[in-house]
Amino acid sequence: MPNLIYRVVSVCGALGYGYPKESLEKACEGRIDAVISDAGSMDAGPYYLGTGTEYFERETVKTDFTHMVEAALAKQCPLILGSCGMAGGNRNLEWMLDVAKEVFTEQKVANAKVAVISGEIKNDLIIDAFRNRLLQPTGVGPSVTEEGLRESTIVGQMGIHPLITALEAGAQFILAGRSCDIALFACDMIRRGIDPGLAYHVGHVLECGALACDPGSPSDCLVAEIYDDASALFVAPNVGRRCTPYSIAAHSLYEESHPQLQFYPEGILCMEHTEFFAKGPRVAGIRNSIFARSAKPWPWSIKLEGAHLLGKRRVSLIYCDPRDVQKISADYLVYGRNGVEKTPADIPNEREVGIIIETRAQDQESAVLLASLLTHYLIHYGYSGRKATAGNIAYPLSPNLVSFKRADGSFGAVVPSGTRDPVFLKNYPMIKDNVLKLVQNEFPDALKNATYTITEADANNPAILVRTIDPDQTRCEARHKRELDELFKLITAKATSLCNLEAPDCYEWSLYHLLQDEKVIKEKLFPITFYRASGANWRAERSMMPKYSDIGVTDYAGNVNDRTLSLIAHTPPKGERLGMRPLLEMAVVIRSKDAGINRITLDIIFNSAEDYQTALRSNLFCKENVAPIIHIPTDRIVGTFFVDTCNAIKISIDRPIISASPDERDVFGAQQQAALEFLEVPIYAAPLVKASQL
Repeated sequence: MPNLIYRVVSVCGALGYGYPKESLEKACEGRIDAVISDAGSMDAGPYYLGTGTEYFERETVKTDFTHMVEAALAKQCPLILGSCGMAGGNRNLEWMLDVAKEVFTEQKVANAKVAVISGEIKNDLIIDAFRNRLLQPTGVGPSVTEEGLRESTIVGQMGIHPLITALEAGAQFILAGRSCDIALFACDMIRRGIDPGLAYHVGHVLECGALACDPGSPSDCLVAEIYDDASALFVAPNVGRRCTPYSIAAHSLYEESHPQLQFYPEGILCMEHTEFFAKGPRVAGIRNSIFARSAKPWPWSIKLEGAHLLGKRRVSLIYCDPRDVQKISADYLVYGRNGVEKTPADIPNEREVGIIIETRAQDQESAVLLASLLTHYLIHYGYSGRKATAGNIAYPLSPNLVSFKRADGSFGAVVPSGTRDPVFLKNYPMIKDNVLKLVQNEFPDALKNATYTITEADANNPAILVRTIDPDQTRCEARHKRELDELFKLITAKATSLCNLEAPDCYEWSLYHLLQDEKVIKEKLFPITFYRASGANWRAERSMMPKYSDIGVTDYAGNVNDRTLSLIAHTPPKGERLGMRPLLEMAVVIRSKDAGINRITLDIIFNSAEDYQTALRSNLFCKENVAPIIHIPTDRIVGTFFVDTCNAIKISIDRPIISASPDERDVFGAQQQAALEFLEVPIYAAPLVKASQL
């Protein structure tokens, strides 16, 4: 019988999503060696790095962190939090430290050793690397200039070594700047001698909380148990969720452009030979993942992210008569026509709906809070039969919310979003009702202090989003007014329209490259400061740089080329075509999601091995045939891949525009799968049922 050697809890997908306190308490009934959460991402756009602000509401972050501190104190184990304040820059980190000091005071934390690790990088270091050609692109990305670098806030994604150094020095609480989310979970396991391949794969499953469960949600906890036979088991503390080989294997694809290769600062996680297995009806496990220490650029490479100000921004949301839409240029974003994707919604039975949340209150904070809660619950709400598990709606703006003051003196907030997902739209009335119940139950004051309307904008009630960006405030206002004047010559705006709103400044990504200067990485990046903390009194004791060591196997003989491994070949089908079948009937998941700022990955996870083999046999999913289906040129497809371990197909593409660009329609890339949802798959001959590995 294998022996348990390590047990860790991931509290949620990102600090601020919220999670049931009861789930964490249930997890803590057994042994706990670490309480860990990611606190951020670049997914929400460059604004949060550029401004140093937080994506989530302070109260939700504080509540989530409070429960983590309570658990870490009760179990006397490390608490690790990375990418603090969303973007992980120094200002984001300071914001989180203020929250931590408040929580420490309320929880009467005394004489605690805290490590704070900076993820921000001095601009001159990166400018020197640029001049010395030590910045490697990560695909299609921002054009780098010295001027752009000098104006940017720049962070690097730290790997395991800064975190291990802090743990080895005795820190119980670690608050880190921008971090590789998997490293947050892998670091302590590797420090304790657990195989890196297992540690990194466990980290990838845990990094989004219970999203790897069935049903999945980032707003709940997930536990991993590591055993001395080099296996790991995943257990959901919430009895309403379960872990299955399918759910764990499927999550191993999530947000990655390749299904079996993941690239980290220290090497490559290789999952070609990973085994996924069941351990009862609610528990699943993994074994045989390998971590390879490969040739350059791994190791040592650090992924860099940079953001700088593009300009001031004005927006208008204009409701109009549906007959007016044909009068305006196709370049306009119109919910009901092309609000979610640039290609108009013209597939038979396809419907595009804009979901416009608008709130009203006597103070700005209340209006913003209610709008934020409604949209956060709406995008992540899980429901039976859900296919697009990465997010229910698409946001065109970063930040997604615009607050304003009305002529009557009241305050308002508006969040435009949209979807073409037929499964979501079928369930939308139920989802909307349940979202409102969740807000009422968990944040009753939010509904007491503000009112709301949710408008569905479609082909019969279209809404036009007009955006203007300019470095100069006065010029931005004038340009926006001129654009509205020209538009109003063609259409008549309804009284419910919101015109000429001052939106948050627009930022853009200026850097998304690998830094390949090993000396700078090891000697200059990720300084650690140790504090002795009692309540809000944090006394700095010392600082140090991370200590580095090589990890992973050096004799891995497998394929580590992400352009060739598991590639679907263009193989014309054989035999007679027997008919067609809707892909929606064949797949349990059809989702899209950003894989970084420059790629989108689409995952199709089939109901059975038979459906999976039928899809492969159709030859519909090679890059040459899938490109016209999803409306992109063939040369923008990174690859289409088969995944036998979970009966899945992955399609990875270069983004048409960098995430959160001025013309963005879907910042998270979470609603680009609609064309696949309406797809009919040709059936060729009766395929032999392949025994599923699951």
